Amino acid sequence: MNEVFRVGFINRWERPDPRQGMNFASFLVPGHVYEAPYRLSSESSQVKRVLLDYPLQRESGAEGMAYSAGVRQGVFFSDGTPLTAEHVAASLEKTPAFKLHASVAAHGDRVFFKLKRPNARFEFALVRYDHCVVLEKGNQLLGTGPYMVAPDARPDCYRLVRNPHFKSEVRLPEIECRVYPLDAEGRRQKLLDAVNRGEVDFTDELARDELNRVERMRKCIDLGYCTALLYFNTERPLFADSRVRMACATAIDRKSLAARSYSNALAFSATGTIPPALGSTPDLITHDPRKARELLGQANVKPSRLLMVTIPTPRPYLSEPRATAELVAAQLGQLGFQIDIKQPRDLAEYRDIGRRGDYDLLLAGWIPDTPDPLDFMDSLLNSHCVPSANEVITGTNLSRWRNAAMDEALAKQRLQPDQKTWERIGELVRNEVPMFPLMYGPRVAVVSWRARNFPRDFGNGPFLAQVELPVNGQANG
Repeated sequence: MNEVFRVGFINRWERPDPRQGMNFASFLVPGHVYEAPYRLSSESSQVKRVLLDYPLQRESGAEGMAYSAGVRQGVFFSDGTPLTAEHVAASLEKTPAFKLHASVAAHGDRVFFKLKRPNARFEFALVRYDHCVVLEKGNQLLGTGPYMVAPDARPDCYRLVRNPHFKSEVRLPEIECRVYPLDAEGRRQKLLDAVNRGEVDFTDELARDELNRVERMRKCIDLGYCTALLYFNTERPLFADSRVRMACATAIDRKSLAARSYSNALAFSATGTIPPALGSTPDLITHDPRKARELLGQANVKPSRLLMVTIPTPRPYLSEPRATAELVAAQLGQLGFQIDIKQPRDLAEYRDIGRRGDYDLLLAGWIPDTPDPLDFMDSLLNSHCVPSANEVITGTNLSRWRNAAMDEALAKQRLQPDQKTWERIGELVRNEVPMFPLMYGPRVAVVSWRARNFPRDFGNGPFLAQVELPVNGQANG
């Protein structure tokens, strides 16, 4: 009997600290090794306690700016160390993205949070995968999740084995993670071949239209949970003018871009920044080359040579980065712009470019950290999220757009959610166009028929821990 469950990836996992944010390797590994203080129920979007008690307790006299929670008993790191309030506070204090929200301290068996700005939904900051709790022990980064990384790990092949101290049952004893890198043409052929040879039990790294070439596997699709975006660097004089940004947006044919990656282009062509899984924020921008030329004329702009940077490897929102960049460049070329395309060699170079702002255009996208659409917009549009060359973590406002009206609306919505304020945020995005949504990305997966109890919400939490394999070679129906 083969009790090893095999997962296929296209990107190497260099075992980075999950608290450092952006990672083009799969979320699956950190999601099964580490845990955040809370988790969301995928069906109801309700917060569930994991490491801390819920709900958070508001501290008296703090006017909504301070909260605390007790640490759950019976939680252990994979080496048997009991979780304490000190562990939670120390780990979150070393999480750059979390420190944008709050500071944290431990007193006895409680964790105290002091917010840096009002946030009526602060608990959502405690569900993010990169806000997990990590115990640093020597050169090891230990977690409280159902699995731990076996000591013989290599970046291209490693095993996740049961955490013997995990608080709940873990049905899969071992998960083998193997990397099948892209070929010279940037295709996933090695992964696809491995799937069809029966060497892979699960992968969520095939493109949507590659599912038609998968044989004898169960196919799972969750449409529209992330967005591909073209960011305009508003610190460059050219793109400081919203008319130029709008001109470029109206020159782009989103349906033709989606058709390059998907057979059903209409289902994936973006109509607004927020992906359908989080709601709807239509921008009402249509492909209109004549209007684009008129806007450039009004701005008195002469088309020039521009640098477009794209992500180094495929992501769910952008299955073919280079090919999509070439199509965008060709469409903007109809306005007279000459576009040079740069695809960084790896994530480190991409991060460095993002921190410095060394681009005119950047083709990338965004995957939600939480199911709150305000978090999605805040990450992309708030002035405090503009990247800095001195930051440990790269900021996420890659348009480098600073707008006082937007900052005010985001803060107001964070303090007291209101439909009119949310509409104001959408209006600013439509009129100012700091970035332009191109396509919605699906979450797709294939899983072996021998896997029992495979959950419908396969992107939520450590979902593989409850999967079972057949006993004594029995087939799975």
